[in-house]
Amino acid sequence: MNSHRIQNSLLAIAVFLGGLLVSGKAAAQVVAQPDTLVGAHVITTSYQLGVGGSDVLDTYLSRQRATGIAFTGLIISERQKIGSRWSTVVQNQLRLSSNSDRNDHSTLFEATYNFYFGRYFSWQLLDGRLNLQAGPSATLCLGVLHNRRSNANNPAQARLALHVMPSGIASWRFPLFRRQWMLRYEFELPLVGLMFSPNYGQSYYEIFGKGNYDRNVVPTTFVSAPTFRQQLTLRCNLGRTFTLSLGYLGDYQQAQVNSLKQHVISHNVMIGFVKRFQFIKHRPN
Repeated sequence: MNSHRIQNSLLAIAVFLGGLLVSGKAAAQVVAQPDTLVGAHVITTSYQLGVGGSDVLDTYLSRQRATGIAFTGLIISERQKIGSRWSTVVQNQLRLSSNSDRNDHSTLFEATYNFYFGRYFSWQLLDGRLNLQAGPSATLCLGVLHNRRSNANNPAQARLALHVMPSGIASWRFPLFRRQWMLRYEFELPLVGLMFSPNYGQSYYEIFGKGNYDRNVVPTTFVSAPTFRQQLTLRCNLGRTFTLSLGYLGDYQQAQVNSLKQHVISHNVMIGFVKRFQFIKHRPN
């Protein structure tokens, strides 16, 4: 009888110790399990400076075209979630130019800031060497034109416009001279939008001083505002996260509304660098 009690006691102790061992292993597995990956994004940012020629016309200020030199700063940031075919591109562009007409009777100073926001869907072709992206983008334009030699009551013209533009990007990666290179072309096409413009012969005092509205917020299309922008860049990887870029930026901002014509066109040689970062978020278990 005592032997049976001893055997039963030993069996109970063994079961209890076995249960503790199994639960301990399970707890150790839970503790050792890594955090869950909840999101990872790659952010590629390009910083560029450029110089080139400009061509400006605004018949509200002068009937003469003016040409000169333009300086442009451009920051392009692209954010894409790893494993997703969608990306978000944000661009900030600032251009300053000084222009004179052919008779040197007027000098137009131009300052323009453009904000671009786009969403792109991508297609990977040729084993990932060719990447095509397409999607909608919106552009906000803020600027001013000032005729420094004008004796008129309105020596300056404000620029304010919002455009919705279909856009696309094509990127081709290839090896050369033991480096990784990328040729990239991007464009924005005109579609529809809104812009501010005084009417023909209307002064800013009439608009803002007297409150005389005369169709000063004008809907635009690709016919009345054929704004177009394109950029071609060549990039060379110099490190794991650093890339040098050299390229061309063509910006064609044009409009014909309220019996007034305006265009601000620039062709720039751009140089800069590209930084690439990866951000990973973990969720503790």
